Amino acid sequence: MGYLTEIIIAIIAFAGTLTGSIAAGSRARAVMEEQLKSVREDINILSARVERHNSLMERMAVVESKIEILERNEGGRQA
Repeated sequence: MGYLTEIIIAIIAFAGTLTGSIAAGSRARAVMEEQLKSVREDINILSARVERHNSLMERMAVVESKIEILERNEGGRQA
C-alpha cells in the first residue's frame, strides 16, 4: 500500500505541474499576442506617415519643376 500512496502523490504532483505549465504558457502567449498587436498597429501608423511623406515629396518635385519653368519663362520676358 505504501507504493500506491507514493504513486498517487506523484501523479497529483505531476498533474499540478502540468496544469501550472499550461497556464503559464497560455498567459505568456496572450502577452505575446498583445505585444504583436501593438507592434502591428505601430507599423500601420508609421506606414501611413511614410505614405504621406512620400506623397508630399512627389508633389514638391512637381511644384519645383513648375517653378523652374515659370522662372525661365519670366526671365525670357524680362530680357
